Amino acid sequence: EEFAVILPGADPAAARTVAEALRRRIEDLALPHDGNEAVGVVTISLGVATVTPSHDVAPTTLVELADQQLYRAKAGGRNRVEG
Repeated sequence: EEFAVILPGADPAAARTVAEALRRRIEDLALPHDGNEAVGVVTISLGVATVTPSHDVAPTTLVELADQQLYRAKAGGRNRVEG
């Protein structure tokens, strides 16, 4: 499943801090996940992206950038933040 957290006005460092806090909180819940052989609990991977709106930036750019970072996080081992 995928979802978005929109943080108006957040710079890249703030967005990454929020993402890392979310990742830790989900991991700390220690929800059993038999399909996750690596750690045995539910974890999340997050892709972080920030965009300053302008006429030169397509409306889909933010989602596309975040999606690229998400797949980078998954490829890098999951349960991580990229971006």
